[in-house]
Amino acid sequence: MADKSKVGKQYATAPWEVERCKIRELVQAIGDTNPIYVDKQAAIKEGYKDTPAPPTYITVPGNWQSQTDQFMKDLNINYMKIVHGGEEYEYHREIYPGDVLTGKTTVASIVEKQGKSGSMDIVTIETVYTDQKNQKVLTARTTIIERK
Repeated sequence: MADKSKVGKQYATAPWEVERCKIRELVQAIGDTNPIYVDKQAAIKEGYKDTPAPPTYITVPGNWQSQTDQFMKDLNINYMKIVHGGEEYEYHREIYPGDVLTGKTTVASIVEKQGKSGSMDIVTIETVYTDQKNQKVLTARTTIIERK
């Protein structure tokens, strides 16, 4: 059962440099053929300053930097009883190669709800990413559902 006393607790992530090759790998993996993600001139022609990262790019550093084990232990969440409830991204500006992103994750809320099969905790995690100039780039919100 999620530890409600952890609401408001913050966790830092290590800086992550956005690399052109990681953008290319992601769009190849998801099958996105839009040339703005792999061809700088095509991106500039469409009004970008460089090849932008695609909308779900932030999952790349999220997966590489994951401290999920420690985070889940700290919140007292049982892996065997969770499902992914959702993901939401709020962009404050485009992400480009060369950006260095640093995230600060906050346990935004833990709410207990009743469902048809019993009670569950709805855990909302919010990560705010800033760039090398300490400007806000992206806010990511993740919802985890833990069945009791």
